Amino acid sequence: MGQAKLRKSAKESGRPWAPAMPVAVSSATGTNEQVRLMEHLGKLSKLAEENTRAALQAARGTNSEDNRLDALHTILQGAMALMEREVESGYAQSPTSQNLKSQIACRKGCAFCCHLAVEASIIEAILVWRRATQREDLTMAIRAHAHRSANVDPDKRWAMRQPCPMLGADGACQVYEDRPGSCRAFVSVDAKACERSLMTAGTDKEDLNVPIVPFPRQIETAISIGVRRACAAENLQSCNVELTAALHLLANDPTAPGRWLAGETVFHPYP
Repeated sequence: MGQAKLRKSAKESGRPWAPAMPVAVSSATGTNEQVRLMEHLGKLSKLAEENTRAALQAARGTNSEDNRLDALHTILQGAMALMEREVESGYAQSPTSQNLKSQIACRKGCAFCCHLAVEASIIEAILVWRRATQREDLTMAIRAHAHRSANVDPDKRWAMRQPCPMLGADGACQVYEDRPGSCRAFVSVDAKACERSLMTAGTDKEDLNVPIVPFPRQIETAISIGVRRACAAENLQSCNVELTAALHLLANDPTAPGRWLAGETVFHPYP
């Protein structure tokens, strides 16, 4: 049964659902390199799933909200450390990949991609909100601006040029340490192309040709699937969410994290 049919079946029965990692293709249908890549991504996904389940069980086993959030934070820390280690390993594979790393254009203050709709796990969204609540200016920014782009179609969101509420006046992410994996994995080698893409969004001259490094996104996807599968295995809502929409919900419903951990369907799925 295909992923779409599995998702539909789970929805109709009220079960949480998360996608499966694609299986490694056989040598008859793929190269040895492709087989090794898929096998490796599958192992990363499984590791993320196992680590996440253990932390979720710890989170659900305590009555302290701070302890629950600390347990969720170990999931983020573990997943992002795994991702960053694998990405660095990818850059070290060959002179070509090392040269690619030297071409990365992403820098502090370069924030063109911070106008995209951000797909995040529910855990990531909760932890971004947690960090935002430590600063009054960030919670005010969410309350003032998040509703404008919450649950807006991703293409329309891009055309709105509406920045993430976590973007500071200096062009830097204000929750950088807890930013979602999809933000970490979007790596461009041409900042001018990023700027051109944003400036032409929604026009008849729209240019979406942004050269990115592909393998960080492959790694992030594998780890994200592992996290989602762990949530589904624990009978928790396991869909990804749009970050701004989730922050808008969390700002208006302080019970949302606890209700999610209790097994309720709380968040609007992405997209």
